[in-house]
Amino acid sequence: METPTPDPLSGRTLHGRYVLGTRVRSGASGTVYAAQDLREERAVAVTVLHPWLMGNHGAVHAFLGRAQTLEAVAHPGLARVLAHGRDEAYVYAVAEYLRGETLAEVLGDGETLRYSPHMALSIVADVLAALDTAHRLGVVHGEIAPDKVVMDDGGRARVTGFPLLFDAAEDAGPDSRTDVRDVGVLLHRLMTGDSAVADEGRPLRPSAALPDLPPDLDMLVANATDPNPRYRPRDAGQYLTLVEQVMRSLPRTDRDREGDTRPIPVVADLPVESAAGAAGDGRSGAVPRWRRPPVLVAAGVLVLALFAAGWALVPAGGAALPDVLGSDPEAAEARLAELDLELVVAFDETYSDTEAVGSVADTTPEAGAELERGDEVMLWLSAGPQFAEVPDVVGGTENAARDALRTAGFTHIEVFQEHSAEEAPGTVLSTVPATGEEGDRAEAVTVHVSEGVIVPTLLGMGREEAGEALTGLGLVFEVAEAHHGTAPEGEVAGQTPEPGTILPEEGVVTLTVSLGPEPEDEETEEDGVGEPGEGSPSDDGGGRGEGGRGDGGRGDGGDGGDRGDDGWGNSGAASCAVAAWDGDIVYDTGDQVNYRGRVYEARWWIQGVPPTMGEEWGVWEDRGSC
Repeated sequence: METPTPDPLSGRTLHGRYVLGTRVRSGASGTVYAAQDLREERAVAVTVLHPWLMGNHGAVHAFLGRAQTLEAVAHPGLARVLAHGRDEAYVYAVAEYLRGETLAEVLGDGETLRYSPHMALSIVADVLAALDTAHRLGVVHGEIAPDKVVMDDGGRARVTGFPLLFDAAEDAGPDSRTDVRDVGVLLHRLMTGDSAVADEGRPLRPSAALPDLPPDLDMLVANATDPNPRYRPRDAGQYLTLVEQVMRSLPRTDRDREGDTRPIPVVADLPVESAAGAAGDGRSGAVPRWRRPPVLVAAGVLVLALFAAGWALVPAGGAALPDVLGSDPEAAEARLAELDLELVVAFDETYSDTEAVGSVADTTPEAGAELERGDEVMLWLSAGPQFAEVPDVVGGTENAARDALRTAGFTHIEVFQEHSAEEAPGTVLSTVPATGEEGDRAEAVTVHVSEGVIVPTLLGMGREEAGEALTGLGLVFEVAEAHHGTAPEGEVAGQTPEPGTILPEEGVVTLTVSLGPEPEDEETEEDGVGEPGEGSPSDDGGGRGEGGRGDGGRGDGGDGGDRGDDGWGNSGAASCAVAAWDGDIVYDTGDQVNYRGRVYEARWWIQGVPPTMGEEWGVWEDRGSC
């Protein structure tokens, strides 16, 4: 976040409601201002479209359309877009204003700082959980960076700065894999303190800066920052699964156990820091701060802004604290403001069986207590009942279990992996408390999941190196060889299944190893075989005897007499509506090819493996003859 500087628009009011303050930053979308919403009495952030784009109807339409789309995206870890509009010469969008420091501000530009691996993963998990909600709705961020992630006072990371316009010079807009790459770069920065970006040739590997890091952390960053988007996790949800698995297996340092969320200098040994000077957060610990309704953050900002600006002139004397139980936080604040005592109002959450979620369930001090000028009043907001029924998540995936438990109000979820001979890896085996039992929302729900092994990225490795990597993980590998237009001979040019897939122990990974480019003389020879009416006098129109390949006469050469395409006589090519299989092309889920007179559809990404070979492990689905 840039240092606020004066701006000609500061002080202007849009639609009689949003008073623009200082400029926060400027980008392709426009200029962002800290602002005040007079109607809702809260701090907001307003993005105003650049004046030179006002005459561009396409830019205006895209800006307002993107704002409208973002209004439907809601998650505690996102700065939500609240409204948009056009006031004469100004097109604008209004978003929630987040309190806290950005990661760019925390890490700074001076001393090189980094986080412990566990803390870095925790921050990235917060970011991915928020992005997962957006990706499920088909919305991408497109500009994830340290200045777009805000750390709140509870140590939680929240995402802000969704661009409302993207650079028109880009050939294609960002997608979910763009966000995954940017989060991978962020994770690399958090763990190493190095602000390097992913280059065009190789993925980032944090072990290059910190050799003692566990290899799983290298895998996480390398998978996300692979130059080829096809080899990255497909979206934030898939990458979050990998991050949480590694985080569970990672040992915690003393700093992690103490909940110290500050970055540390980049040194060989982790320094032992004194707890003195660490700011206590004063929370009850019953409910995490990230579950706080967005209006609470805005209301707190408003109160601090009012007092800091000196808007209240407070008389001497005291008054009794009114009974505000059951009130919404804005109404409770208004009643306290009427006392003219310059009270410091704070918010936190507590469980309540009687008050509605988000309303005032208790106060400190209690109603009727005598207040003096400048006293602090804590408004405890209801988070709902403390006990809830545990939903049935057994038999589903870990991600689905997390979603169901969070929907039921359980925010502390611990996952343990255990061996299962019956269930596929990643399947939920049981929960504690069990399905249907009453669970304490202040306690953790333990989810037991069938264990598995995460398939790493192997592309670009040598054959032996890739095999050793898989053997070391307890996986079995098979090798298929194929010509490849760009990968050098002996290098892994494809793998099945894709990186990030969870396999059981001794699960099979197929490596497609490059034989180098297709020899030109072989291509020429094959192009001349099987053309109609071009049979060799010596074979009398019969087959070549290898799988039925024949000349224009077609003959009865083996079992291929009725096949046609891709050098098999081409007699059926005219009836095939899809392109022939090409070993140099990377096919993704749903892509179709014709091969030896039949149509095949890819079930996930694949390269260099012909459909008849891929049938053995189900990567290609036979859709019938063409």
